[in-house]
Amino acid sequence: MIEVSDKDIYQQLNTQFGFSKFKPGQLEVLRQLLDDKNTLAVLPTGAGKTLIYQMYGFLAKGTVVIVSPLLSLIKDQINRLRLSGERRVAEITSQVRYSDQYQVLKNLHKYKFVFMSPESLQREDVKQALQQIKISLFVVDEAHCVVQWGKSFRPDYLRVGQARKQLGNPLILMLTATASRETRLEIIKYLEVRSYTEYVGSVDRKNIYLDFLEAETRNDKDELLLDILEELPGSGIIYFSSRKVANQVSDMINNNLNLNSAPYHAGMSTIDRFQVQSQFQHNQLNVICATSAFGMGIDKPDIRFVIHYHMPGDVESYVQELGRAGRDGQQSVAIMLYTPGDEAIPSILNSFSVPSTEALVSDQLAENLNDEQKSLIKYYRDYGLTNTELKALFEKQSKQNNFQIGSMLRLIHEKECHRKVLLEYFDEQFDGHQDQCCGSIDHFEKLGIRIDTDTHNVRKPEIEPWKERLNKIFADR
Repeated sequence: MIEVSDKDIYQQLNTQFGFSKFKPGQLEVLRQLLDDKNTLAVLPTGAGKTLIYQMYGFLAKGTVVIVSPLLSLIKDQINRLRLSGERRVAEITSQVRYSDQYQVLKNLHKYKFVFMSPESLQREDVKQALQQIKISLFVVDEAHCVVQWGKSFRPDYLRVGQARKQLGNPLILMLTATASRETRLEIIKYLEVRSYTEYVGSVDRKNIYLDFLEAETRNDKDELLLDILEELPGSGIIYFSSRKVANQVSDMINNNLNLNSAPYHAGMSTIDRFQVQSQFQHNQLNVICATSAFGMGIDKPDIRFVIHYHMPGDVESYVQELGRAGRDGQQSVAIMLYTPGDEAIPSILNSFSVPSTEALVSDQLAENLNDEQKSLIKYYRDYGLTNTELKALFEKQSKQNNFQIGSMLRLIHEKECHRKVLLEYFDEQFDGHQDQCCGSIDHFEKLGIRIDTDTHNVRKPEIEPWKERLNKIFADR
């Protein structure tokens, strides 16, 4: 437990960050950490989660270790700390030369903040160096990745809890923007945290209008997208499940609209991705056509829209991504474009992430597994699970994936209030539908637009209903 007065806390806040007050949730979580309580904090995008562990680091003796999912996110957080004047910052990732990593590990005690990937944390030389220093706080940033990515293509996330145990179980802070009750329980389970407290903020971003539009074919979806982009102000992100389609749609936007667009995905070089991110930050690009990785740690408060071209595989990913809009508190929109059959994409992606149960008993089929699937099976076998237990686990995971896709479809096809369904998923209370809440039937009817309640099809008026709604939302632009 660290004894520190409110006066000292606010003085540190002002001296180090130039702020006079905390955002909702920041001080509450910081206080729990100062009381030596392991904490799982669910705070919405833009709530300033990184400030919490940075403040704790300045108030406590020792080193703060941050396990983070993306190299771009690590770079962004390091740059922000250095811009604030903090020089005791180090990075242990594949992007750092081994000779430089060796020097960092040799002088680890001199650093206040050490960032690393879950893969780097598993290295023996890294763990040995960490065992020699005082770790004041162990941070798992974007903690939902432990569940979403650990059980598929990054199994080293599932070993983070074991690594923390080897380091003497230092005080832990788990941070995420979205997590249902079940996901929070899984985070705790996989990180092997025995006692902890929670701070769960609301996922409801009232300044983001939600809309779900259906198109019959891919060509119809493309035409609808171009029409929507002509009506939207400011800059935004379009999310895709396919790198190829992200490239194609970005080209389509550049060829058909007076907008500057660029793709962003793992198929691009690190330099190209950094350049796209920088251009977007400095308003040289209007639209980013991205896969799911883009946005974590992006400090651009004036993103006016997020569009989902493809359906996310779960509600949490959807909320995580739409939350990148309107961080300045100004009116923004989140629009999902749905074509019947879009749910097949996350189903196919899930089939790649969860190993076939037949491969557990067939050496021939096991050879066809990708490296991530083989590593995942090895992790669970090292953990002591039998083939029978593994089969039950993977079958449960497949059912859970299908349930999550079903939850997304329910949200998309909801005929009344989408926000109500969204908040129910996160066990939150709903305080009533309003004009700038979502594109529900109630809202259509207020605009005098007739809806076929059996088919949910709009009987087209002179102006497309979505255009009417966007014009009303951004009337003051």
